[in-house]
Amino acid sequence: MPMGNIGDIRLKKDVNFFVSYAHSNSKLVEGFLLKLSEMLAPSKSYNYTMWNDTEIKVGEGWDNQIKQAIKVCDFGLLLVSPAFLGSQYITSDELPIFTSGMKPCIPILIQPIDFQRHDLKGLEKAQMFMYKGKGFDEARAYGKCKPARRDDFVLELFKKIEDRLASKAVKQRQ
Repeated sequence: MPMGNIGDIRLKKDVNFFVSYAHSNSKLVEGFLLKLSEMLAPSKSYNYTMWNDTEIKVGEGWDNQIKQAIKVCDFGLLLVSPAFLGSQYITSDELPIFTSGMKPCIPILIQPIDFQRHDLKGLEKAQMFMYKGKGFDEARAYGKCKPARRDDFVLELFKKIEDRLASKAVKQRQ
């Protein structure tokens, strides 16, 4: 449900999303999530709450925390890379929930993969976000964009996320 107005008060829908990524991509993912958080914060329509495993406190049961976060999320933001596809935990415990349709997902190419030779673990059925900016001969993974283009990557992703949420809200009202 997009925003509504009551006087000058704007009503925004709360959206919780789960972030799945390979730990070997942590440095790249950290920068990406910072840029994405900055882009999502001033949304007119949604209050975004992101969950990733950095929320788990030392000594807590991480498996239960992850499963609970997936259970309550509105969608999964899947940061796809070869390491992501090769992760035993991601492919056995996280990915099946999103590829089966139990929860919606938005797969994002964070590092290049070979779409013909890598096992996409069910993600071949979902449209993966890649950035095709001006002057690019092909769509690119976030990690292959020059720093100046990474802001453009995140802006386009923001638009796609908002469009997806808006189309979902329209379908729910029908």
